[in-house]
Amino acid sequence: MKKLIIFSFVLFFLGFAAQSIAQIQSRGEVQDQEFVIRKDRVLTLPTQPRIFEKLPVLPQPKGLSDFNYQVNFYDLNLPPVNLEATPVEKVYRPERMDIYPGFLKAGYGNFASPLIEARLMASEIYDLNYSAYLKHQSFGKGPVLAEQSKESHSSAGGAVSYFLDQVEVFGGLNWAQDSYSFYGIDTSVVNDPNLEFMGIEGNVLNTIRFEAGIRDIEKTGPVSYEAKLNFRNFKDSYLVVENELGVQAKGTFRPADNWTGTVGLSYFMTTPEDEDYDLNRTYLGIRPKVSYQYEDFLISAGINIISENDSLPDKASDFRIFPNLALSYQFAEEFGFYGEFSGDVNRTTYHGFVLENPFLGPSTRLLNTVNNYKVAGGIEGQVQGIVNYKAGIDVSRYNNFHLFVNSPTDTTRFTLIYDDQVNVVNINAELGLQLTDQYQLNSRLDLFSYAMNTQEEAWHRPTWVLGINNQITPLDQLLVQANINVMGGIKARRATLPTTEVFQTVNLKTIADLQLKADYKITDKFGIFAEGNNLLNGRNERWLNYPVRGVQLIGGAWLKF
Repeated sequence: MKKLIIFSFVLFFLGFAAQSIAQIQSRGEVQDQEFVIRKDRVLTLPTQPRIFEKLPVLPQPKGLSDFNYQVNFYDLNLPPVNLEATPVEKVYRPERMDIYPGFLKAGYGNFASPLIEARLMASEIYDLNYSAYLKHQSFGKGPVLAEQSKESHSSAGGAVSYFLDQVEVFGGLNWAQDSYSFYGIDTSVVNDPNLEFMGIEGNVLNTIRFEAGIRDIEKTGPVSYEAKLNFRNFKDSYLVVENELGVQAKGTFRPADNWTGTVGLSYFMTTPEDEDYDLNRTYLGIRPKVSYQYEDFLISAGINIISENDSLPDKASDFRIFPNLALSYQFAEEFGFYGEFSGDVNRTTYHGFVLENPFLGPSTRLLNTVNNYKVAGGIEGQVQGIVNYKAGIDVSRYNNFHLFVNSPTDTTRFTLIYDDQVNVVNINAELGLQLTDQYQLNSRLDLFSYAMNTQEEAWHRPTWVLGINNQITPLDQLLVQANINVMGGIKARRATLPTTEVFQTVNLKTIADLQLKADYKITDKFGIFAEGNNLLNGRNERWLNYPVRGVQLIGGAWLKF
């Protein structure tokens, strides 16, 4: 019965469906349909806004609670603590070395050479400070004709300074006397009866200097300055008298850490008198300069303004302006370079010439040396604070380049001559070494090349110079110095008989001077010393016909008080 009911229900449903289809088809004809299926279509959904995201569940804070602690007391039977106080010595000031106001040194050596030196200075720093000195060293015998080639040097003087809050007022007075013998006889000339020869004589050079000035004490402030007035009187045993009055000033301005400006002023009035002239020479120099430091670059630019009244034929003007440019860059501590382009007028005096060559005779004129230009450059650096070096080249052009030649009528004295235009090339190198506190070395080598205009050679000027200085401290009480100075390529001019107008070139031997000095401190106040010069016993001639003394030894003692 149940199956019959189900079957009747299925028939009823099918009949209803067939009737519905018939009704749909009766509404119209069957039409063809086209279906397009796209595989490359991308379905995208709109971005779900975060506002619909659920907020995370945060832990709920708990309120503050009261905590109760229970402390229990325990009675310990311990002995009392015994504290022992001990004083502590605290050094609030560094240990101060003993300073002695007085120093005395005396010695004696071969060639009848006594030595005495004394110094006295204020040992405490007060508003007023002072110092004084005295020194004498002479050689009663010389390399030629014993006592007729003697030599003597004496000097004395003092200085005083008065310190205010910001400035220092200073002054000084110095005296020096140098005595030389004219022993440079050229026998090929002196035996000629037709020549006037002055014989073996000497010359005593006396110099008095006085200076007074003012300068600021703080050298690192925005402004620093120094100004001084100096006077010098010089005369010899013959006809030379030279007075000089000078004013020098320098101001430094530091508007910023990397900017520096300087202005230098120098004015000199010199009145030399000699056998052939009586002059009033003036020299004014103004040198402003600005320096800028940018990281490892240092740049400076300035000008040198010079006015001088030396009288020369066809001289265009007494007024000159030269550039003064310099640049340096330190790539690293081990390497850097530098360069310079500048010009200047180098002031000269008779006093300066006679200090360079003490056997100078009467001169016909005095001229300043004009450095038209100087082009220099090189490298420098240091390695691990032990080795430092510097090497460079310098190319310069000079007018009024002074030289010394022997007088054709008196071979014992020299004459001052000039070349109107000279080109000089200087190649130089320096090397320093400091391994420990016990050893230090400094050395320098210079090579010179001269292109002359009117003179055949650069008379009595070396073509190479080498200096090596060693300082050794093997013991705290012992100081040793070993130095060697070598000079070569010097050419001199000699008159050819029977006339004195024809000259021949003389090549002087290489000069080598080995020096040894030792100073031993027996106590803090007393010690001994020894010195040796020309230890190679070379017959050196820096000036033609003037051989120097042989091995020179001197020893003595010193005292501090």
